[in-house]
Amino acid sequence: MLIKNVIFFILLVQIMVACYPVYKSDEKPPNIIIILTDDQQFDAVGHNANPIIQTPALDNFASKSMQFYNANVAFALCSPSRAAILTGRYGSANGVLELGSKLNSGEVSIGQYLKDAGYITGFTGKWHIDQQPQQLGFDFHSYFYSNGTYYGRKTMDMGKTIHPENHCDEYAAKRAIDFLRENSQKENPMFLMFCTQTPHMDHRHTWPAKQATMEKYKVEEMPVPKNHKDNLAGKPEFLKTVRNRTQALKYGYPDSTAIQTHTRDYYAVISEMDDFISGVVEEIERLNLSEDTYIFFLSDNGWMLGDHGFTSKVLPYRPSAQIPFWVKGPGIKKNTQQALVSNIDLAPTIMELAGLEVPDNMHGKSLLPILKGESEKVRETFVYEGLGNYGGAKPNLTVINENFRYITTYQDNSLQEVIFEELYHQQNDLLEMENLIDHQEYDDLKMQLKNALEKHKTEILNGHKTSEHGHN
Repeated sequence: MLIKNVIFFILLVQIMVACYPVYKSDEKPPNIIIILTDDQQFDAVGHNANPIIQTPALDNFASKSMQFYNANVAFALCSPSRAAILTGRYGSANGVLELGSKLNSGEVSIGQYLKDAGYITGFTGKWHIDQQPQQLGFDFHSYFYSNGTYYGRKTMDMGKTIHPENHCDEYAAKRAIDFLRENSQKENPMFLMFCTQTPHMDHRHTWPAKQATMEKYKVEEMPVPKNHKDNLAGKPEFLKTVRNRTQALKYGYPDSTAIQTHTRDYYAVISEMDDFISGVVEEIERLNLSEDTYIFFLSDNGWMLGDHGFTSKVLPYRPSAQIPFWVKGPGIKKNTQQALVSNIDLAPTIMELAGLEVPDNMHGKSLLPILKGESEKVRETFVYEGLGNYGGAKPNLTVINENFRYITTYQDNSLQEVIFEELYHQQNDLLEMENLIDHQEYDDLKMQLKNALEKHKTEILNGHKTSEHGHN
């Protein structure tokens, strides 16, 4: 009997440990920090196999983190991406499909969830949703709205309107540091979102880095995508006139020198951003917060620098939708992961790290099993919702799995009439040039991906309509 009781006790302890977050149950919940950049390509950082760009702080951070190499956003546009991070829900449900859109009534942000759980909540930097940070659960707030000039930017700082002379991201980093210093010794855990505007262009559609920073790079050494002269064969006809192409032509694309000049400027502002971020990361170390702080680093979407002859984002292709995504914290091993993850996964992951129950209406998946080393994946497929009409893009739904990207483009937002289909092998065709949709050897795969798409339409696009608050 004694042996049976001992065995039962051991099994009970093992079950309890498995159910707890990474941190120990007798400690206060961990601090949680999100560092979100804007328009940063997956490989616009040295650590992600880019030998040209200079990002020493981010490279050092990545080297100590779990790095997700197959991370895609729910929709590659500023406001929808931020709404997805805040709610863990798709834009079709939370209401944010366009720039500056408002979250539906009843949507609850991760800031509010954590505030209600006793967290001290703070937000600094770029904000791009109709509601203000303080309306979504952030007690400390120093932010500028949307995109604009890098210097002298109108900033709302704890109820006061100011125009700091220094770089808007430098000021946001300073206020992030202020938040950490003011609250690091308090009993309550901290939640901070620090969001940069860079490398998003300024209001003049330029990347105005300092001359000394630009001199670190030589235009002629900048990379040019091999598909920069793509004639778009095998792709929807509307892409020839979409803003991604017409704006690129205004920039001088597909001329290689025009792309290289843009890339030099883009890399330069990222190098400056890297320096601003380094101050926040170093302050976390200086305040001895590392042992009980989880840091998520990611971008709101990618950016096309001549890929397929395009600029900007929005479109469902890999350079637009794929992002750098790293997580650093106690109990997390530094390594690389091929798991299919997304920005909608932040909210449920953070909820579990904080020891809170994940709401049933969140569409994202908690990454805690991967962070704890208990699983290699949380999903087999992921659906990208290209439902905003920014820049003349047609509505699309894209199913992504480990190896393929299946893009279905529709005539209009009713999603009834399919006007084009694309299928790309993500391992064999990184440039997404060969549309495999008519290759019969992939018929079974196409059926599987179509089923995943229909499931998304049923459970997400239609499912959320059952609740007046946008919850399903």
